Amino acid sequence: YFRTEDSTDLTDEVQSRKKYLKGWFIIDLLAALPFLSIINIPALGFFRLLKFLRVAQYMHQWRQRVLKYGDYLILGFFVYWLFILAHWLACGWIALREYPAEMDNVTRYIHSIYWVTETLNTVGYGEIVPQNNAQHIYAMLIMLVGVGVYGFIIGNVASILSKIDPAKSRFYNNLEQLKVFVNYRNIPTTLQRRIRDYYAYIWKKKLGFDESSFLSTLPMGLQNEVSLYLKRQILEKIPLFKGVSDEFLKEVSLFMHPLICVPDECVFKEGDIGNEMYFVIRGKLEVVQGGKVLSVLSDGDFFGEIALFTDRRTRTATVKSITYSDLYRLDRKLFEAVLNKYPKIADHIKRIAKERMDYNEGVNSKG
Repeated sequence: YFRTEDSTDLTDEVQSRKKYLKGWFIIDLLAALPFLSIINIPALGFFRLLKFLRVAQYMHQWRQRVLKYGDYLILGFFVYWLFILAHWLACGWIALREYPAEMDNVTRYIHSIYWVTETLNTVGYGEIVPQNNAQHIYAMLIMLVGVGVYGFIIGNVASILSKIDPAKSRFYNNLEQLKVFVNYRNIPTTLQRRIRDYYAYIWKKKLGFDESSFLSTLPMGLQNEVSLYLKRQILEKIPLFKGVSDEFLKEVSLFMHPLICVPDECVFKEGDIGNEMYFVIRGKLEVVQGGKVLSVLSDGDFFGEIALFTDRRTRTATVKSITYSDLYRLDRKLFEAVLNKYPKIADHIKRIAKERMDYNEGVNSKG
């Protein structure tokens, strides 16, 4: 069994071996053969450098597999290759530079790596200067390489660092947009503070991305699996969905869309026309009817189901967010389309919903 760059999980061992023999086998063979022991030609020792192609391949595969720390790996790989480059250049400078005979090899290497480091970083102070044409040409080449390294650092490392925390970058971009908007519109300070607090909440909760947009880029099968993974815990807490199949849950989860409510925001008001139900991921909300608080909803609760399971469209209570609340919203029409595919589950869910609503009406009438 072999691994190749374009396929990391081949089950056909014969096919994998053929691809390896046509590709990486030649490189691995040239890098492994002890040419210097067979033929005493120093230049043949450079074949050992082909091993670095394998290192580059492993780095590429590693970055693809460890997605969570991909940006940190890029920085680590950059530092690794920079040290390798500096080492090679220092060895070249040792070959060209005429050091005193009494200087030991360690001191020569330290002096050379020092000169290469200051030249690559374009901060050379001139205490070590080229002494002949070969050294001048070599120094100019290193200066050009240093300009490229410096340009890479400025152009890429800053971008990599900003990608390490995309939610933070989005937070500061939103603040910049708010600042520009405030300059053109006279928004009250209290409203500005609420907008800023909302952006801060998104940043702290790492919600600087659109879940629905991400899912839409995946094929339908993966959409169902990822959607169910993200929402399984909340779905399993809901009595309506007790004992239903995973296939049903996958389809329902695909139509549950994220929603964030700020403190004192009404999800809906008593008397509104309703076509959605909601699931609480985190946060606290209060249910108010006739000015009286009936209950407080928290993580794992759901509300608004009357709009999905009865012909009653008018909301019977007001639901207001006490804290920042993360919700999932489920549209009636989309939910009905799923229920039509699973008639037995539909009857089961409607029966449980009716029992729940009858119980709540009984409790409210007693109160």
